[in-house]
Amino acid sequence: MLLVAPQAWAQVYKCVDAAGSTVYSQSPCPPGQSAKVLSRKPAAVPDAPATKGGAKPAANPEQEYRKRQKEREEADRKASARESVAQYEMGGRFSGMNEKGERYFMDENQIAQAKARAQALVTESCK
Repeated sequence: MLLVAPQAWAQVYKCVDAAGSTVYSQSPCPPGQSAKVLSRKPAAVPDAPATKGGAKPAANPEQEYRKRQKEREEADRKASARESVAQYEMGGRFSGMNEKGERYFMDENQIAQAKARAQALVTESCK
């Protein structure tokens, strides 16, 4: 890699002879020809295009990914809350688990409280 580096920075000579033909060379031009020295430095990476007045600069892909993940989680949470409210409104028997891991069926009061909590989550998430 280091052996190639000096060649990458070599100078180039643009020689124009009396007839007007142009020749590019790594060695200096012969006497009697017009000479111009061109450097062969690697091209600079162009800067990002300037953004217009109100446009935001492009975020990096990691930030965009995290933003999409957060939006997806928020949408899933809202959908889950709406689904819970819809289930409670349809009626039927609802069950839960107590501290011992035993299943129990909810009475009307417990169903009303659970429905109110689900409705509060929907209201909060839709703000």
